[in-house]
Amino acid sequence: MGESGLNSERDILNRFQELKQELNTLSSKFNEIDNQAQEHGSVVKALTPLDSNRKCFRLIGGVLVERNVAEVLPAVKSNGEQIRMVSSVPFCHCAPRQTLPDPTDQDTQFFLQIATTLEKQTRAKEKELVDFQEKYKIRLKVDSSTGTASSQQIDLLTLSCNDCSVPLISA
Repeated sequence: MGESGLNSERDILNRFQELKQELNTLSSKFNEIDNQAQEHGSVVKALTPLDSNRKCFRLIGGVLVERNVAEVLPAVKSNGEQIRMVSSVPFCHCAPRQTLPDPTDQDTQFFLQIATTLEKQTRAKEKELVDFQEKYKIRLKVDSSTGTASSQQIDLLTLSCNDCSVPLISA
């Protein structure tokens, strides 16, 4: 839904909720990548002390394949490093930007491109949400018991258009 079709308070609130959901989706993608990096680290930690000829299994494209530790460990380490590279890109505007390694091979370039794309999408969505919030003067009510803003308690009395400053909702 484009912003030009926002004629009622319900349309504005629905669009605001959609923007928040889109931002949450991007954020959960970063969390998923971070979890994968942690899982790879756990697997490396578990496989490192084992005999290199010991049988182990690896999930490749949904298929469980029998290999040995000597074959699996380097691949898991490499994948884990690439995933950590993606997860090292900050997705929050308030997080400090980390220095990323210089991409030398194609796989690394691919993963950095994914990370950069996710970061750009997240920052663009954050800006879109903030701009929308400012344009329609949306304020979140803060729950006094927890001190957090509730997305379900949007202060409807503060919705007004920035272009003409006319309240969209009469009190």
